[in-house]
Amino acid sequence: MSPVLDQPQMLPPGWDNHWAQEWSSSQADGLIPCRVVRIDKGGIMAATSSGEEHLVVAAKAVRRVVVGDLCGLDLAAGRIELILPRRTVFERRSPGVARDQLQLQSRPLAANMDRVFVLQPLESGVNLTRLARELVLAWESGAQPVVILTKADLVSAEWAEKERSEAQRFAPGVEVHVISTRSAHGLSELRSLHLADHTIAMLGASGAGKSSLVNALAGYEVQLVAEVRDNDRRGRHTTSAGQIIELEDGALLIDTPGIRGVGLWSADDGFEKAFEDLSLYVQQCRFADCTHTTEPGCGLLEAVAQGEIGADRVHVFQELAVELEQLEVGLETREREEQRERNQRARRKAKRRDDDSSESTGRSYELGEAEDDSEA
Repeated sequence: MSPVLDQPQMLPPGWDNHWAQEWSSSQADGLIPCRVVRIDKGGIMAATSSGEEHLVVAAKAVRRVVVGDLCGLDLAAGRIELILPRRTVFERRSPGVARDQLQLQSRPLAANMDRVFVLQPLESGVNLTRLARELVLAWESGAQPVVILTKADLVSAEWAEKERSEAQRFAPGVEVHVISTRSAHGLSELRSLHLADHTIAMLGASGAGKSSLVNALAGYEVQLVAEVRDNDRRGRHTTSAGQIIELEDGALLIDTPGIRGVGLWSADDGFEKAFEDLSLYVQQCRFADCTHTTEPGCGLLEAVAQGEIGADRVHVFQELAVELEQLEVGLETREREEQRERNQRARRKAKRRDDDSSESTGRSYELGEAEDDSEA
């Protein structure tokens, strides 16, 4: 039975009734609750209460802890021994491979957030394809996404409104905010979106303005801010570690390094939510296995022809659907290969056991013959 915790000063950041119930039903004897608040090359920092942080390691069974995890800590050993079931988790495909050579491994980046702020800079124009990918990942995490268009002070009001409309077209059911951290435009509306005990995660490419927004919401300079490169308008990585930052209003913000590639992982639910506006047209397709490319009677293609939806949105829909299908096929293939390897190992083990048994029987038989000879 886990110890009952009723003293606020003992509780890690973001602790609420949900985590109290999870803790009481966990096998956490001898452990105290903590929250992972920073992970970098120097190690893992875990907070047992606000301002009380410890440099720790993770046991082998829980080595994939991420920033935001609520855990059980052996304080004397300085070791995390368990992870409480994650309420939400932001996960993507491991980077470093081309999309046509899918790496069949996932990489969790943050856990237990209530909202995901998806950032796109206005100065270079909204990257609609990337935005769609980011929204699939955000929805799949289980948290509520919010699209934030940054650097409004660098563009005209007309340009900002045009880009906001485009982003909204690709983000059905999602709030889209235009902000400027330099002029503070839109920041008050952003702060009103979360409560004091909420946890927020940020998702955006380098140069999207994440560090500036972190500083603005925190009320002090948490992150260094670097200018984007003039030749390609891409930013430099100013955030090199994942960490939790306490904001002025008491909310918590999970800041992660900028993500260049947005590789999808198993995200069927996120995909459906991100393209929920297209589901009505998909249901009108004549064929149940319609690929929405050349088939007659395709509801999506008909909607594009009638000008009801944009061809660019359908193109992104098709692209991501193919990618997820390829990923699913790859995972099934890997599972079959792993099962075949397990079966082969089991057969080899059984054969060795039979061989050992035969050798043992043979030695016993020879021993018996020897005893008979001596008696004779």
